[in-house]
Amino acid sequence: MNLLQLFLLLTLSLLGSSVSFAQELFFRHTFGPYSKSTVEVTALFNKLPSSGYAPIRVTISNRTTAPVVFSLNFDCSADGNSGVQKLESSFSVQGDAEKVTTTDLLVPVAAAVKEHSYGGAMCNQMLELSMIGIVNGNYTQSSNNQINLPNILLSEPLFTPNASRLDAEVKKITGGSSSYYGSTSNFGGMFSASKMPEDWRAYAGYDCLILSEVDWTELSPGARTAIQQWVRLGGSMRIFTRTPSATWATLGIESDEPQADSIKFGKGLIVSTPINAELRIDESQLIAQITSGSGQAGHQYKSFVEDYSAGWGLQQQLGGKTFHFVFFILLLIAFGVIVGPINLFVFAKSGMRHKLFITTPIIALAASLAMIILIFIQDGMGGKGVRVQLVEMPSGDGDNNAYISQTQISRTGVLFSNRFAMTEACSISPLPLRISQWTRLNTSSSNDQAYAINFDDKGIQVSGDWFQSRSEQAQLIHSIVPTRSRIEQTDPANPAALLSSFDHSIDSFFYRDVDGKIWKADAIAPGKKFLCSESTEIDHDKFVNHASTLLCSQEIRSLQRLSKRPGSYVAISSTARMLDTHPRLNWTSNTSIITGSVKPAP
Repeated sequence: MNLLQLFLLLTLSLLGSSVSFAQELFFRHTFGPYSKSTVEVTALFNKLPSSGYAPIRVTISNRTTAPVVFSLNFDCSADGNSGVQKLESSFSVQGDAEKVTTTDLLVPVAAAVKEHSYGGAMCNQMLELSMIGIVNGNYTQSSNNQINLPNILLSEPLFTPNASRLDAEVKKITGGSSSYYGSTSNFGGMFSASKMPEDWRAYAGYDCLILSEVDWTELSPGARTAIQQWVRLGGSMRIFTRTPSATWATLGIESDEPQADSIKFGKGLIVSTPINAELRIDESQLIAQITSGSGQAGHQYKSFVEDYSAGWGLQQQLGGKTFHFVFFILLLIAFGVIVGPINLFVFAKSGMRHKLFITTPIIALAASLAMIILIFIQDGMGGKGVRVQLVEMPSGDGDNNAYISQTQISRTGVLFSNRFAMTEACSISPLPLRISQWTRLNTSSSNDQAYAINFDDKGIQVSGDWFQSRSEQAQLIHSIVPTRSRIEQTDPANPAALLSSFDHSIDSFFYRDVDGKIWKADAIAPGKKFLCSESTEIDHDKFVNHASTLLCSQEIRSLQRLSKRPGSYVAISSTARMLDTHPRLNWTSNTSIITGSVKPAP
């Protein structure tokens, strides 16, 4: 082999490794006569999300004359110091005869809510795939989450020239700690812009997306829409631009501040940063901006670990519960007295000892029934809980969706089933709570948790330890729901004259008009016009601060930022529709904090 052939071979191998690295190839197997048919399973991102779903693409090239079906079983685990969370899901993928079929799957991922105490707080995740069909296959993908670095995805053209320097900079703040699974911490995962998913749920578990303006234009229209929806829910996107004339308008992103380097986009953030022709990133500046929070909207893993374990307002609203153990002690004492001396000297006294074989089981059965009755009396059936949702309602840009982030906490009695269904397209994650006798999941608990999520024609089928008997548990749910509801002006000359097209009442309402003047209204009926009265900045801030008491720290920051926008409102409703989960729970408090822009009068 001459030097030219060797050079070409090395070049091709490097290109091939780069492509496989951007989309992590699980496996590619052949099947059928003469091995002309193939099945290929690929992860579109080579780093697992902190929660939500991992986008997996299955491509079946079926050259046979009969359809083929493959069953894919996924097991995802997340662990910290002790205790493992496991999430199972199954899919059936069909390849039509004599066709190439491509199917995109959203594989549920166990949320990173645990933490390791060594080398800086982190949580390890591992996704295992077992495929069963004409041919079988197995693969494992692993990654970890860092408390001091968000979960980041970087486009391939930016990753290639910058990855090593970014990784070196990350090691300065993480200490270069290694995960349990052996992969070292790094800056982020990689993706290819031409193969991005077109469902916002594929991005829900990531914190930041970094790409170039060329990458942005290479995205399909569906992928651009999905990414902007994800940003509205709280994601962050950073676009590096080489063209000096690049603006938000040329990028196709709507902004009220066309000259700004960053724009608030719903609950999220979009940043534009110039870059040279070589696409070389200033690694120290970028990581400093991301870790300081100035260039980052949220950090899911950090929020999971820090926001719910202590001082969470929603858990305080649920209140505490006292375990009346004295009744159980008295029952056990009574059982001991009856099954012992009374049984021996009264029910089966001398000369009738054979009756012990009858009386003892009867007494034990009666004690068991009494214990069950006592549990039912003290804890009841089903359970109760409280819910709050932060809803962002864009208007005026053709986006007729409600962007919902719902948190809920419940305390259960006796449950006979842990299964429930959700009809909305959503992502759901368990939340770690402060340690108590009722809590089954916290950041350092040794309890293993097992969950399952599967899709069918009716929506999402959920089961496992999401809700356990005689426990406290909490969940975070994200969803985007189509809606025509909004607040709009009815008189262009009077900013206080408004119309609510919501199908539910609004308890309290504050509005900051385009000139910065504050207005308020109460008890707004659904679908009715209403007139606001003047208010003050102090009353507005008190209202927002009071509404924030039920939210976690990350959502509080989002609400505070959203409430400062000119032409926007903040409203509270106790009758708005919530995202439902377990049907046996009685939700005693439902609070919707709704924010959005008022549509100008025509």
